[in-house]
Amino acid sequence: LLQKINRLTTYLWCAKLEYVIERKEIFMDSKALSDEIIHLFTRMNKIKFFRNIAPNLTPSETDVLMLLFCHLEETGEELTVKDISSFFEIKTSTTIQFVNSLEKYNYIKRKNDPKDKRITLVSLTNYGKKVAEIVDKNKQEVMRQIILSEDVQEIKNSFALINRILNTIDAIPIQTISIREDMNQ
Repeated sequence: LLQKINRLTTYLWCAKLEYVIERKEIFMDSKALSDEIIHLFTRMNKIKFFRNIAPNLTPSETDVLMLLFCHLEETGEELTVKDISSFFEIKTSTTIQFVNSLEKYNYIKRKNDPKDKRITLVSLTNYGKKVAEIVDKNKQEVMRQIILSEDVQEIKNSFALINRILNTIDAIPIQTISIREDMNQ
């Protein structure tokens, strides 16, 4: 009987150890996957997709330049500072900093809306439009290279997966942690 109890104890201990090891492998696999996802998104965020066409512009300023260009191409209209802020989901003060820089280098010009003097319209200068056309052409070439080097179905599947991951991340409620020390203690 004692021998059976010892074997059963050993079996249970081994089973428990195996379970712990299995759980740890799952955790480590999930941590490695999590780290890889974060690394991938960080890397994607750092890629200068538009390259250094206009080396005096930051990536964010280039994004604003390209928004103005694409909007002009699609609608033929100018954008307001508020439109740009809304599109990028940033504060108006941040948008104004980008607009100031773009204006300083003669990529854009500002004017008051003739219908409402409180509204500032932003448009490309001829120089800004030329630079944006070059950036757009380079972007199209990068996309062409990607499509030529990869299977189109794999690209579609990858985009679908990335979108599902982003949707999952967006669906997770953000918890704000507030830690305060009582100064009277």
